[in-house]
Amino acid sequence: MSGLIRLSTYTMGCDFEVFAFGEERTHVRAAAEAAIEEIERIEHLLSHYLPDSEISYINAHAANEPVHVHPEVFDLIARALRLSEQTEGAFDITVMPLIRCWGFFEGEGRVPDRRTLAEAMERVGFTHLHLDHEENSIAFDTEGVEIHLGAIGKGYAVDRAIEVLREAGVPAAMVHGGHSSVCAYGGMPGMRGWQVNLPHPLEPERSMAYLLLCDRAISTSASTEQFFERGGRRYGHILDPRSGLPVQSNLLSVSVLADEATVADALSTAFFVLGEEGIRRYVQRYPGVQVAILRREDEGLEWIQ
Repeated sequence: MSGLIRLSTYTMGCDFEVFAFGEERTHVRAAAEAAIEEIERIEHLLSHYLPDSEISYINAHAANEPVHVHPEVFDLIARALRLSEQTEGAFDITVMPLIRCWGFFEGEGRVPDRRTLAEAMERVGFTHLHLDHEENSIAFDTEGVEIHLGAIGKGYAVDRAIEVLREAGVPAAMVHGGHSSVCAYGGMPGMRGWQVNLPHPLEPERSMAYLLLCDRAISTSASTEQFFERGGRRYGHILDPRSGLPVQSNLLSVSVLADEATVADALSTAFFVLGEEGIRRYVQRYPGVQVAILRREDEGLEWIQ
């Protein structure tokens, strides 16, 4: 008996959902459960909140000596460094000292003084990471460097869940992490894909647009997701690792379509930092991604595709 299976789990600070469709309902459910387990497994590798995670161990020891890393985590870090180079440093997994500095790690929000910010910046920069591809090890060249995979981890977990479903022979599936990172293939009967909505960044209950997603991934970053206000000024959670400051621009959201959620997740953050000109440079240099930008103008909101 065919049917749609929908399962969810709360992990990596958000709700993940797996939608799987197929003729053999029992088989599809088993595959969906395996996909959920895979997402939870990824969290235990990548979460900086879990003291026994692979990332927590790296952060605690890599400044003292090279740390042998789980091959899967090593490959993801290596991929993150390539994306850092491609995005001119706008995407950087060493941003954790800045997240702490601005209070976003504790969820409080604060404006650091110049000295505190300068000290944090000394520990930020992907060039502080040194990978040994023969030994699968990583070392930090400065004390206090910390890796944070929040801008790529959800996308990677989504991709891994999709891979589990594909390998199990599930004909159609969609997986999302917090609705901001989505990947899908196949479609329900009579459909050529899965309908995905792009929420309004200022009114999350509204949708700005819909798209049909198939064999593709999409990720959205918005300035309105997390922020705090001080002295009449708003400070968003998307930080520019090159300046140490929250991004200030007229961009409200950036959505990236790519073949993999891992890439879309990282690029949506990087593109928000780069701004429109930087996005154009990247797309010209590295074709294969599509971008939809929502920006604030004097006369209202404007979509740029």
